[in-house]
Order: sequence, then structure tokens, then C-alpha cells
Amino acid sequence: MDIAVPLKNTILNASEDLIIVLDDTGNIINMNSAWKKIETLNEFVPLIVKNSNFTDLLESTQNYEQLDSIQQILRGDTDEFQKKFTISIEQKQYYYLFRTYKLTLSSNRVGAIIIYSAYKQEVVSEMKNILESMTDAFFSVDKSWNITYINEYGKTLLSQVLPSFDYKSSESPSLLETEFFPFLQQVMLEQETRQQEIFIPSIPTWFEVKAYPIEEGGLSVFFHHIAERKNIEKDLRNLAYFDFLTHLPNRRMTYDLLQRKIKNGEPFSFFYIDLDGFKLINDMYGHTRGDAILVEMANFFNQTIKEDKVVSRVGGDEFVIFTDEVDKEKLSIIANKLVQDFQEISESKSVPSIPLSLSIGISRYPQDASNTDLLFRYANVAMYTSKKRSINNFSFFEYSMIEEIERKVHIENELHGNLKDTAIHFVVQPQFNSTNNEVIGVEVLTRWIHPKYGYITPPEFIGIADNSGRIEELTKYLICEVFSKVSKWIQDYGFNKPVAINITPKLLGNRKFFNDLIHFIQFYNIPPQMVDIEITENANLDTDQNILSNIAFCRKYGIRLSLDDFGTGYSKLADLVDFPIDKLKIDKYFVDKIGKETNAELILHTFMNLAKGLKCDVLAEGVETKEQVDYLNSLGLTYFQGYYFSKPVSLDEFEQTYLINN
Repeated sequence: MDIAVPLKNTILNASEDLIIVLDDTGNIINMNSAWKKIETLNEFVPLIVKNSNFTDLLESTQNYEQLDSIQQILRGDTDEFQKKFTISIEQKQYYYLFRTYKLTLSSNRVGAIIIYSAYKQEVVSEMKNILESMTDAFFSVDKSWNITYINEYGKTLLSQVLPSFDYKSSESPSLLETEFFPFLQQVMLEQETRQQEIFIPSIPTWFEVKAYPIEEGGLSVFFHHIAERKNIEKDLRNLAYFDFLTHLPNRRMTYDLLQRKIKNGEPFSFFYIDLDGFKLINDMYGHTRGDAILVEMANFFNQTIKEDKVVSRVGGDEFVIFTDEVDKEKLSIIANKLVQDFQEISESKSVPSIPLSLSIGISRYPQDASNTDLLFRYANVAMYTSKKRSINNFSFFEYSMIEEIERKVHIENELHGNLKDTAIHFVVQPQFNSTNNEVIGVEVLTRWIHPKYGYITPPEFIGIADNSGRIEELTKYLICEVFSKVSKWIQDYGFNKPVAINITPKLLGNRKFFNDLIHFIQFYNIPPQMVDIEITENANLDTDQNILSNIAFCRKYGIRLSLDDFGTGYSKLADLVDFPIDKLKIDKYFVDKIGKETNAELILHTFMNLAKGLKCDVLAEGVETKEQVDYLNSLGLTYFQGYYFSKPVSLDEFEQTYLINN
């Protein structure tokens, strides 16, 4: 029999209990002589012989509960099982206690020891303790704490715990001097079986200690080595609570630490920090460079703030710092120092052409919120407010920020509904030739008078539609509403002026949208040359191949192309050479400077010369005074749009004023 701690036949045969030892497949590898005494009393017993499979025998005799308990031990699901059963022998009912325990065999295989004993009330017999301790350090003591039995591993262990320990010497140190004595003393006093994990620093290692009270007094104790399990638990804890890259606490640990402070009523402040520009570094220079920067950032935050604080990494490029300081003025000093120090060292942490900056949001406990979730949320809201303002900025949370977010969410939800159910409508602003005061075209503008928020500006709700993926549906809704009206104007009044529609940069790269646009043009019988697509200068005209393809697609059908807000965007002059622009629209910013700033007037001169060279039309937006018209006329500019000529009007009002009356 190949067992890690051999079971002596003398120990087995000395017991009156029926004992069987199984291997990991359920085969019987040993049994004691007590079975011989009852083999003539029950037909079941003669089947129990060495090398037979005991689990198969239990299954054939329908002893399923015993079978299941043994299989659980062999699978490693449990270490022990015991239950009282009855058995019929010569027409008499006998009670017996069925017990089975885990046994470690060679090569770390798991076997089982099975004991059938006449049932008597006891916590655990000494035989159980001896058998159970065969693969562990084991000793027993009497009620005076004298060691009455100890196995070889137990002697080795106690010698390591107490180097002067000598089992045979009466002068050996007492168990009272060991780390596990308080636990054993508790079991002795309470007379209840217990187990506990105990660290023994002199070795050093962890053991799981089980102690069983003995009926006559004293204890049976065994130790199971669990150092490997503890190391695994430590590794798992590190994975669960610490960031693997920076070794800072992660989001989960941050939550736990904050909840502990809140439970203790300790005031603190919470910095939520985002590293602006980091994604571009990952995209352009790879994650190795990005990871190195994150490690540098962790060190920077730890070194910059000298106050008591905890620094955590809670996301890709998002860090959290919380400190006991709650005074706004002092917190502003801390935040300013973070921003300023980071500006000084940012070049070494950045890469060419990609500057890094910080956006910081600050919430405070208990001033802003009373729980961790809200503090996270509020600091995050304040951080996004900082992002909107400028680079390297910080903001304290204010409840008005929540109102702004709720407003945005409400608007976004309505945009995801049926647009006909909203109060969104469309107006047109006529464009004029100042030489004869004739209408040369119209620009379609979107308006929203909301029942709750009142007038919502186009930049706000169009921006929300653009970011939420609803801009395509909103623009197609505009096209259908306006084209149905323009179709009537063509039929009833011979209307033939260009109708300008603003297209956001995101839509410019969407071929499906342009396919739908051609479909609408054909469905409503609109001449393609009457459709004027207005694009802003911040569209990536020189880099986005989808945009290039879609512009060529429009030109093939004869659709006009205008460059809106010219002079305030990011287009290079090369864009005007490479793209067939029909019209440049000078932004209101330059028109407002007429008569006030000579530099702006010089730029207007340049625009006109540029337009002549490109042979495209020029239209000035936002014209409000006669002086502006006269000055622009002197430059040779005669196309205008603005309140001086006409404010935006409804589709019906335009029809009445400029079509019916004319």
C-alpha cells in the first residue's frame, strides 16, 4: 500500500470498528480484520475484499448517500462526512455511524478512509483523530497540557516553532509559549471542535489548525500546511485590489477605503484626474510608451502632493487622489500645484506633436455627497466640466453641473424618439444680392422651442445629436420637411434658388447618408444644382478618404458645395485648391470687426482676392449694418446674409413674402 503516512495494520486491526481504505478510483487498498467477524452475518460483507471497487458496490446496493459522500471526498469537494445509519442483521436493526475522511496518497492523489462503528454519542473518537492526522502534524495533550502523543511531523514542527523543544525531555518548553496556545486554550475551555489559520513567524509559514476536545479531557490537534494557498490568496488579493501596472490601489480598493472613511465619519476631498492626449500616444506610439507614461504619472502624483493622501488608478488614464484636506482655498492650492508642476515636466512625459494636460474634478465629503458612488460621480462630472474650459484646469463640483447633465440626457432622450413629436422646426434665412436686392438663395436653419427648457440653441442640440448618433436622422428629417416645401415652391412659383443645408463633419464621411440624399432629391423632384451642401472648416478635408469620396459623389450629381465660417476653422489654403468649392462664406467674426480693426479688414481684402483667383462666389454672413454693407461693396462683395436684409423666417413666411408677394 503506497500511502504518504503508512497506516499500520496493527492500528487498523486493533480497532473493533470496520475500516476500509480506498484509492482515488474507489478501489479497496486496505481493510481491517474486524470485517472477518461479521462476514457470515450479512450477504453484503463477503463482497468487500481488497482490490474490489467499493463505490461500485455501494451503487449496486443502492447506498447512494454513502456513495455520494465518498465521491465528494475523492473529487476534493470536502474533507469529511459522517452520518448515523441503520442496518438489518439477522432480522435485527442496528445503528451504526458511517464516517469517511480525506486521505492523501502518494503523488498527491486523494483517497478515503471509511469507518463503520456501533453508534455511541461522542464528539469525535481518538481513532478518528489519529487516522485524520496521518498526513499532517499531529499531537494530543491531556487536560494539564502534557503531550500524550505526537507523530514525527508534529515533532519536526514543534522543533521549528520552539528550537529547544524535546519531546522526551521533561524540561522541554511548554505549549503555553507557542503562537497557537491562545487558540488551543479557547477550544479546551469551550469544549467545541474548532479550526483556525495561524501564522508561525519563526518558520515562517501558515498552518490551518484543527483542535478536537477528547472525552476524557485534553485535545487532539493537527496542523495542515497552507502556505501555498496563502500565497495564492495574496496574489489574488493583489489582482483584486491593486493596479498591475502602477501598483497603485485600483477602483475596487478605492471604493473600500472611501467607504471606511465615510463609516468613520472622516471628512476628505476627492480629486478625479484625466490625462488629456493620452489616447493619441497609445494610438500613434504604442502601448509600451503609454504604459511607461502611466507609471511616471503615478510617481508624479505621489511625489507632488505632500499632504496625507492616497493615489489610485481607476481607469486607463484616470487617476484618483483623496486627501483629508477639505478647505476649498487649500484644495485650490493643491490643484494649482498639480497643474503647474505637470506643465513643467509634461514635455519629458509627452511625445512630439502630442501635448499632455490634466483635467481635474474635485468633490468633498460630506459637503457634496454622503456616499462613495455619488462622490465618484460628482468628481467625474466636475472633471468633464474642466475639460470643456481649457487644458490644465480644475473644477469643484457644483449641483448646477448635475442640472446641465440632466438637461443633456433629457434632450438626448427626446432626440432618440419620434422627431415629429418634438417641437423641432425649420426656418430659412434668405441670402441677397445687394446690387438689386434680389434673393439669391436660402440657408435652412433648425430651431427648437422646448416646452421645459425654452429656446435651445442649435449648437447645443445639434452637438448632442452628433455625439449620440442621431445627427443622421435629424438631418434627413430636415431634408424631407424642407424638400417637400421646396418641391411645392418649384411647382407653384418656379422657385429655382439654391437651398443650403448644413452637414456636420461626421456625416460627411457617411456614404449611406449621401445615397439617401440623392434618393430624396429624386423623390421630391429637386434639381441637384439647387442643393447647396455647407461644410465647416474643421472637417478633415485633406485626410479623410471617405469625405473625399463623398464630395466627388455629390459633384458628379451637380450638387453645390460651400465652405461655411471661412477664416475661423482649421482648413489649409490647399483645401481650396484641391476641392471644387462653389462659395466661400465669410464668418460674422470678421464682419463685426469692420471699422474697428484694420487687421480684420486686411484679411477681408485677402479673402476677396483669393475668391477671385479660385473663381468662386463669396458671401458675408451676419451683416447687420449699412456701414458693413458699404465697406464690403467697396471690396467688390455683393452677396449677403444677415439681419440687415432679413432675419430667419418660417417656411410659410418666406413663401408669403418672397414668392407670393413677388
